[in-house]
Amino acid sequence: MGPEPSVDAYARIAEWYDVEHDGLGEDVECLASLLVAPPSGRAAVLEIGAGTGRIAAALATAGHEVTGVEPSARMRERGGPRLARLPERVRRRIRIVPGTATEPGLPAGTLFDAVIFGLNALAHLTSADERGRALRVARDHLRPEGQLLIDLDISGPRWLLETAHQLWWQGSWPLGDGDARGDQDQREQVTHFVTGAQGQPGLLTVTHIYDVHTQGGVVRRTQTRMTLALLARGEVELALLHAGFAVAAVYGGYDLAAYDDLSARAIFDARSRRA
Repeated sequence: MGPEPSVDAYARIAEWYDVEHDGLGEDVECLASLLVAPPSGRAAVLEIGAGTGRIAAALATAGHEVTGVEPSARMRERGGPRLARLPERVRRRIRIVPGTATEPGLPAGTLFDAVIFGLNALAHLTSADERGRALRVARDHLRPEGQLLIDLDISGPRWLLETAHQLWWQGSWPLGDGDARGDQDQREQVTHFVTGAQGQPGLLTVTHIYDVHTQGGVVRRTQTRMTLALLARGEVELALLHAGFAVAAVYGGYDLAAYDDLSARAIFDARSRRA
């Protein structure tokens, strides 16, 4: 989910976001394993681009206190039922608030043990200036030696650029429970396709297409476009350095393998150098 779009690209597709993403777990497990908690074992975490609260809910279930910042009103709305299903003791450890990466809307002096940019959220910040400001804001909301975790998709956007204007199937998922007779042929499905195109230098325009249909039925199509920055490890490390962070480690995937030139992802684990 994009932490800072000028237009809410997720408003039209928010109703299918959880259908597609709730099956993900590797990213949450990775982030949770890297998270350095204080002696109490309960970290105060700020998540930028919290979406519908998938990561926040998992971290709160593990005992952490999570504040999620999400600019899309529709995504925050869709997250309400997820949080409502949690046990009350977990639910009270989460709050999802409106805001952006550069203007999270948090009171001055609000400090966290860790800040997280999950699932390629940093790439939604499409200029070096915007990313720099966002990282400085993150630093300002971290306790001294606080932790910053960034999950960046390296290969996906570049693949879309290399195969510009080609349509790629992302998956199909059932919706609802079929009709009253349990006839699965009448159960709606949503199918996700994606295509990319060159934007301005260093940027990729991504079109997401969601088709809702039954077997042999009419297809209802919804499209949305968003822009992603094409980022590399070195560029992000330099931005982190300029924002006042020291990079502790860079991993090449959720298995925490060492990063190399063939890595599909870059998982950054950095520490605030602010006194």
